[in-house]
Amino acid sequence: MDPITTAIVAALPALASDMVASAVEDAYAGLKSLSARKFGAKGAVAKAVDDLEANPKSKGQAVVLSEHVTRANAPADAEIMAAVDKLVEALKANAAPPAVHLEATMTGSVGAQNVSIGSLNVGARPRRDKR
Repeated sequence: MDPITTAIVAALPALASDMVASAVEDAYAGLKSLSARKFGAKGAVAKAVDDLEANPKSKGQAVVLSEHVTRANAPADAEIMAAVDKLVEALKANAAPPAVHLEATMTGSVGAQNVSIGSLNVGARPRRDKR
């Protein structure tokens, strides 16, 4: 898959979340606007981007976009590739930090009985090497 389609496919889930940085939104909008200006707002590339936005998990739509991007020779356009680089850098800066694992168990005595109150897990469990 070409780098333009790859960047767009990577950006769509981030754009759908509430936690995306405005830098990602701005970079994506800039790439989309530049693409429309260079290849036509109603052209095949713009339509393929719209179709992929409507169904972001569709591998078929991604392939169609990649075909149109390649036909338009977009990867050879320096301005387009600069916009792609800006989007990729914004995505990297917006990447979620690794999940933190926190586990706690509360234990104590109530009257004459011991009480244990469950545990709390936040994030993913840390990986343990199996040796």
